[in-house]
Amino acid sequence: MTTIAVVPVQRLGTAKSRLAGHLSPDERRALVLTLLDRAVGALQAATAVDQVIVVSPDEVVLQRAAARGATALRQPDEGLNAAVRLGRAAALRRGADTLLVLLGDLPRITAADIDALLAELPDRGVVLAPDRHGRGTNAAALRPPDAIEPAFGDDSLARHRARAAARGLVVREFHAPGIGLDVDTPADLAAMGRLGSLDPRQVDPGD
Repeated sequence: MTTIAVVPVQRLGTAKSRLAGHLSPDERRALVLTLLDRAVGALQAATAVDQVIVVSPDEVVLQRAAARGATALRQPDEGLNAAVRLGRAAALRRGADTLLVLLGDLPRITAADIDALLAELPDRGVVLAPDRHGRGTNAAALRPPDAIEPAFGDDSLARHRARAAARGLVVREFHAPGIGLDVDTPADLAAMGRLGSLDPRQVDPGD
């Protein structure tokens, strides 16, 4: 089995726009890059992941990913699902039989979470890891990699479940604190602070 992880990251100039009233542009940029470091580091430490591909239209993001040892794949357009499809195509070319899509804004993600999620994946099926509200999808493991089309975005969990059911696939949910908390809203920032994950005003923006 070859498992390749894809981490889609949007352009830094537009990332985390819902936090604009709480973080400056430089702080939002720093937050995105620091969370990317965490995601890539956790994936590289996971025993069940063979390769990591970061997909983004942003040159700084790609440079950061490459510096951390991931494969950096330039996205010629915009959009989360377009990035996932581009990463999936690259994973298939590299011989993947399992695809893990992991969003890059999970401040508590660990290698143990990733390995546990992949351990739930059946021979043919999908494992979905919801956000803490039970509506979005923060991670999805697919075997084969094109088991379903990506449907990330608001209320994506129901769409992913429906697409898997329509294809007669086994669908499982995986719940873990490290995957459930993503950072999109001021409430997420507050939750991150309460949990001591990191202080977004003191992260390193990098080069």
